[in-house]
Amino acid sequence: MFKKTLLFLFIIFSVIYSQRNENNIYVDKDGILRWQNTDEEVRLFGVNYTTPFAYAYRAHKRLGLSLKQAIDLDVEQFVRLGFDAFRVHMWDREISDKEGNLLQNEHLDLFDYLIYKLSQKGIKIIITPIAWWGTAWPEPEFETPGFSSSYSKVEMISNPDARKSQKNYLKQIINHFNPYTKLKYKDEPSIIAVEIINEPHHPDDTSLVRKYINEMYDALREENFTKPIFYNISESWSDSQAQAVCNSKVEGVSFQWYPTGLVHNKILNGNYLINVNKYKIPSENIKGFNQKAKMVYEFDAADIGSSFMYPAMARSFREAGMQFATMFAYDPSQIAWSNTEYQTHFLNLLYTPSKAISLMIASKVFHYLHKKSYGDFPQNNRFENFRISYEENLTELNSPVEFIYSNSTQSLPVSPDSLILIAGTGNSKIINYDGTGAYFLEKKESGIWRLEVYPDVLWLRDPFEQTSTKKQIAKLFWNERTIKIFLPELKENFKIIPLSSNQKSFYSFKNEFKVKPGIYLLCVNNLESNKVKKYLNRKKFLDGLYTPEFKNDLPVDVVNKTPHYILVNDYQKFLFEIASKENIEEAALYIRRLGWRRFQKFILKNTHGFNYVLSDSLNLLNAGDLEFCVTAKINNKVYTFPDGKEISPDDWDFYFDNLWKTKVLDKNTPVELFNASRDYKDLVFPQFTNSTRFFVDYNNGSTSELSTIKISVQTSGKDEFPFGFQLNLSTILNSIKSNLSNYKTIILKARTLNDDKLKMKINFITDDGKCFQSETELSKLMEEKVLSLDDFKKGSSLILPFSYPKFLPKIWNNNSQSENEKLTLDKVEFLQFIIDKNENKPDHTFEIESLIIK
Repeated sequence: MFKKTLLFLFIIFSVIYSQRNENNIYVDKDGILRWQNTDEEVRLFGVNYTTPFAYAYRAHKRLGLSLKQAIDLDVEQFVRLGFDAFRVHMWDREISDKEGNLLQNEHLDLFDYLIYKLSQKGIKIIITPIAWWGTAWPEPEFETPGFSSSYSKVEMISNPDARKSQKNYLKQIINHFNPYTKLKYKDEPSIIAVEIINEPHHPDDTSLVRKYINEMYDALREENFTKPIFYNISESWSDSQAQAVCNSKVEGVSFQWYPTGLVHNKILNGNYLINVNKYKIPSENIKGFNQKAKMVYEFDAADIGSSFMYPAMARSFREAGMQFATMFAYDPSQIAWSNTEYQTHFLNLLYTPSKAISLMIASKVFHYLHKKSYGDFPQNNRFENFRISYEENLTELNSPVEFIYSNSTQSLPVSPDSLILIAGTGNSKIINYDGTGAYFLEKKESGIWRLEVYPDVLWLRDPFEQTSTKKQIAKLFWNERTIKIFLPELKENFKIIPLSSNQKSFYSFKNEFKVKPGIYLLCVNNLESNKVKKYLNRKKFLDGLYTPEFKNDLPVDVVNKTPHYILVNDYQKFLFEIASKENIEEAALYIRRLGWRRFQKFILKNTHGFNYVLSDSLNLLNAGDLEFCVTAKINNKVYTFPDGKEISPDDWDFYFDNLWKTKVLDKNTPVELFNASRDYKDLVFPQFTNSTRFFVDYNNGSTSELSTIKISVQTSGKDEFPFGFQLNLSTILNSIKSNLSNYKTIILKARTLNDDKLKMKINFITDDGKCFQSETELSKLMEEKVLSLDDFKKGSSLILPFSYPKFLPKIWNNNSQSENEKLTLDKVEFLQFIIDKNENKPDHTFEIESLIIK
């Protein structure tokens, strides 16, 4: 018996030893992914990217572009941003037949090529062979050959024929020979794991779930695939389904995170850092969960254009023990100008430079942090060498060797003399740059630095609204800009050697020189030529990058950033972005009051990048309505915006039906914080849940010029949270910030429709996550409810919009807020209207017309 036991243990240890030798990665007994050679903990961070498949593939084809060249462009950007992880769900419907046989077609060839390019750059890959999804999005569906089109997602788990096709397909995928790497997928060192299927939907029978997972697992193992296998545990989480996953043979479980929901069809403004405070997994009752490795297959702060979210998400992932995380999805550079691939996501180094740098910093966070708590918001905005600032739209890494910032920063580098990498957008104590693109400055050796400067970019419109290849969301400009570099080592007058153009070498003057997008070598003056020679490799910059041309393209673009309200004499609130590849000879603001026939002209000045403000004060900012337009003079021609007509307001026959408008307020003017007619596009609602449904409509208000929002809520009483919706107030309140101390009361105009009385809570949420709450009671009459701001006390708020996965928290309590704190409007970010659940009456209908501060 003893000999048999020894033999059994020998076999077990031999299997473990052989697996650890054959793999470059393994999962230890505590569920930690480790590198086989060093036993060090794995930490990998990067992106999803879909050019070989679906819409991205079709869009490149329609433009007549080389898809391999497109992949080359984007992989270089992954490397530039420091990513070392890649994941994608392969569109099985494009590369398989009805029986699950692999089709040798262009999609598969391009994916082979992508793996080859990623492996060349040392980027590690987790593939998800089964997507199930159709390939048409965002276009209408069409027929594809793959097996999964014959089954629902639940049937993929429960139907024996579907399982048979999947096993056949998985076996062929893992044995597929990549002609570029000369290796089968199972032998490719860069492929470190497989996730079986993307976001499965499970039948109620948990035994079927376990059976399905084990069948797919065994199919891969039978083909001698020895690396870790993952399975999704977060999609539609329930304890019973999670336990079934943990009872299966897989070594790892996968998660996603969309903390701001998906597809709002608009940009989400405001501070959403409480949405990413923690990634709390309800795994306390799940046996075996802690023995599974954990990875994040997809994440994004969807519909947010700012640059402060990603490092906070990376911090929360590390606190939760995640070891592999990939953002969904990196926009292919050749089509990012339209953001048509996934309109709710928008990330690309060229077209969203601040967000891309923020994701670069998030990668540093993910690699640097250990699994431990870093506190709660807002204290966790600073951790280790990292800083997050909503107010500055900034994330920052400030270490002795790296200084990286997503926006302009006033921070002093902790050790300028020891830096080896500076990267960012905007200005810092090291680099002053008046362009809008990203830049990277890397030390090659003592006295020699390599500079990359990317093109300027201007967002022409909201990138998250309905997209189309017929319109351009963002536009690139190859303008010459001024840059100043203050590195102690380089001193004032250093040599600049262009590496991506035929321009001759030149010298800076007192740290300053002119630069166009490209690659440069910066050298200490009088450095020995033999030290520089090995770095003088000429390289094309953004070779083959496609930028669209439209028939009606104007030589100049103007984006209005002026707020809806302006205080009397606050002329600095007139803000514009004006961009052109030509010299802008003059930019001017033309203003008239209602009823005026002619305009007054005021010159605009360029302050930084594309930003223009008034060069002088105005003399007509009295209370009332104003209309305005902007002119830009290019090549002695005047173009007037919003419409860009080649006509000037100074012309005698000037006509313009479409003018911008703003309202000038004096210190006593009541201000509408909520107006149902004005704000309908900007409201944020929760997602439907299994026990809460709601329906939104807009009706006539108390006068012919007003409207109400009508909301009918239906609940089953099972949810542990109330119903509510929110509006970001920061734009309105910031525009009258200097006058906010004058406002003392609010007036809510609302009513209930199917209750005699209905209690409604009003929340004001500040930029540091504090909630001030007051309650009123609605009747069936549309009447005004007057509330004093002094009566608002500490309360709980909803975390809106609700997050995916759905198990994450929906209620926010700020423990740092004291009971006696007073509400001050200058820090308010969000307004929430809340209806508590009522188990005795599950249905409520109410209308809100306005909320005014006086």
